[in-house]
Amino acid sequence: MQHLENGDLREHVLDTSTWMDYLDGSTKLSGIVMPGSHDAGMSQTDHCGGGAQLNRGIIQTQTLNILQQLEAGSRYFDLRVDYDYGELVTYHRTGDAGGNGQSLAAVLDQSLKFIQSHQSETFILKFSHIRTNRNNERDIKDRIDEFLADIKYRAYLFTQSKRDVNLAKIALNDCRGKIILVFDYPEHISARAARFRYHDGFSRDSSGAELVGYGGPNITVCDSYSNTTSLEKMKHDQLKKLDAYGGLDKDYFFLLSWTLTPNIDTFFKGSVKELAEKGKPCFGRSTEGAHKRA
Repeated sequence: MQHLENGDLREHVLDTSTWMDYLDGSTKLSGIVMPGSHDAGMSQTDHCGGGAQLNRGIIQTQTLNILQQLEAGSRYFDLRVDYDYGELVTYHRTGDAGGNGQSLAAVLDQSLKFIQSHQSETFILKFSHIRTNRNNERDIKDRIDEFLADIKYRAYLFTQSKRDVNLAKIALNDCRGKIILVFDYPEHISARAARFRYHDGFSRDSSGAELVGYGGPNITVCDSYSNTTSLEKMKHDQLKKLDAYGGLDKDYFFLLSWTLTPNIDTFFKGSVKELAEKGKPCFGRSTEGAHKRA
């Protein structure tokens, strides 16, 4: 809401494509609450297999492509990557059951298009999963690294000279107009080359007790989804974790995983979109499959 001089209150509509422009440039990344997208590349479904072609609604997790999600305000993207049918693609599969989404070339080209015209913004592309059931994970990782080395991306990728930098402590002004790449695997990591290592903030000690906190450079995220189709169970689980581990200006990030996870019943008589609709009233207007971080 915007308070006007005449005392009237009128609705102020935020431009979701440039919302970071409203933030003080000295704000650390860990001091920002940003929307994010789960299985972000899955606005389309191609080459579905393992029965998934019978219900593509169980595979598609987004209604907007990457550029449209950026314009809608998303700033943290979960990408799962495979090399399939001669190209790097995003995917949503369990084994061979599932399908492909946008190509990685489309994801990066749309990311580039957005950041070139929105220099006040920054966003994180997290390479979270590599397809593992074909025993060619290293080949996929090498192909990703070679792909990202294309000179057309170089000026728009965030880099750091300090190998063990903690991205939670980076000021917004230092990364405006840049794409931040983080990887949930150790190969090809180099802060100088815009390849930052992701760590899970949840772990367990030798006795099995849960540990929470900074897991190491370059980015630590406490991210634990609820694995349920029940809105009430998900709400209780995620809000409890938010109260316990969330908050701004920590040395790690907390991800509020506002997602309902399909089960076998969903496969036969439902969709990811229908599950996402169940969670929308809690946030008002939101996007399918959205993660929120606080």
